[in-house]
Amino acid sequence: MRVLRLAQLEFRRFRGPLSRLVPWVLALVPLLYGSLYLWSNWDPYGLLHRVPVAIVNEDKPVEVQGRTVDGGARLVRAVRESGNFDWHTSDAATARDKLRTGDYFFTVTVPRGFSADLASSLSRKPRRATVHLELNDANGFIIGKAADQARLELQNQLSAAAQEVELRQVFGQGKELKDGLEQTADSAKELAGQSGDPSATGPGLQKLSQQLAQLSSAVPQAPEGRAAKEQARLLASPVDVTSANLHPAHLYGRGMTPFFFSIALWVFGLVGYLVLRPYNPRAVDEGRPATATLAGWLPTALLGVLGGLVLYAVVQLGLDLDAESPWLLVALVCLAALSFVALAQFFRTLLGSTGDLILLVLLMLQLTSCGGLYPVETTPAFFRALHPVMPMTYLVDGLRVTISGGQGSTLGLSFGVLAAYGAAALLATGLVLARRRRWSMSRLKPEIQF
Repeated sequence: MRVLRLAQLEFRRFRGPLSRLVPWVLALVPLLYGSLYLWSNWDPYGLLHRVPVAIVNEDKPVEVQGRTVDGGARLVRAVRESGNFDWHTSDAATARDKLRTGDYFFTVTVPRGFSADLASSLSRKPRRATVHLELNDANGFIIGKAADQARLELQNQLSAAAQEVELRQVFGQGKELKDGLEQTADSAKELAGQSGDPSATGPGLQKLSQQLAQLSSAVPQAPEGRAAKEQARLLASPVDVTSANLHPAHLYGRGMTPFFFSIALWVFGLVGYLVLRPYNPRAVDEGRPATATLAGWLPTALLGVLGGLVLYAVVQLGLDLDAESPWLLVALVCLAALSFVALAQFFRTLLGSTGDLILLVLLMLQLTSCGGLYPVETTPAFFRALHPVMPMTYLVDGLRVTISGGQGSTLGLSFGVLAAYGAAALLATGLVLARRRRWSMSRLKPEIQF
């Protein structure tokens, strides 16, 4: 019973109106983390229709037996009607530029001879029709896996286009066969009626022979030997989808490194001020808020930089990260550590122990809105609205460029935004401390104190 009484006394420590909420908030932490994460990732593949991709149609229609074969236009129409992605028609240069900048997550190019290759499927020299799929892992690694769905869809659409062309050719020749057979049958009936008259059957036999020759010419000549095997192989699988990647991540872990590095650095900022003080009280009492701010920030910031460097070294040496721009990666990790520590210092200084809860909630929100796993377009509107204002968003984007390659402008934006967040947090902390020279009961005895 003594154990229960002592446990009850622990809860009675929270006496104030605000402090009484603390146990309930702690109890809601699993709900916040689990529900937010599940909400943001509940059905990402079902929301791929929001992901912008491009299709470039360079195909030229061809004439086959008096019929126009326009496989490229048919394919464009089919994929846009499928609704599996947010398809945009584009020219080659624009599509490639937008793939580099992340405006498109992948592009599909229908080559110039696509229709001609489709139309050759029943010829003596059939050619395999192809389209080209291009990715960019600098825009996110997992979207490349989602593109496998697009590859399958394209394969199905291409096969359907090829089969349509083949059937048109077969049924076109079938009509000629039907007309020829009807004419031959009429001639045979006429010849049967004249069978008793030798002088009449001679011209009839000659006419029947001519019609049979025409009928034979309407039947396509089957290829033989190797040509027959090649045609059979192409008819079984008449199309192909080739792919390339502007900046491949190659491995799942390499593609996920930006996300997990960002989590590690934010968690350090949260934990750092559980051990170290966010500011120097003596400097505050002496009326030196800037000194108090920097003196409270610098020790934790240096440890954060050291921790980030150790993290990178272990991943590089132990897992062979092999970043495209290792020195820029190191610089970005150091800047992020400095910035995240400054943000943690601000919330800890402003709100005391409550600031730790705010930092934890911000971590949850950033995990679900930074686009570290799936494109932010596949998340609900709430997370899409948070995406551009969260600092972790810019660290993830910048680290992707340093690891896999990508746009220098993206990396520059990441450096600029993280530096701005860090500077703003330090300035805000200084302003908070400038008002701390006046003591109050809430400062002497905070209502919430862990």
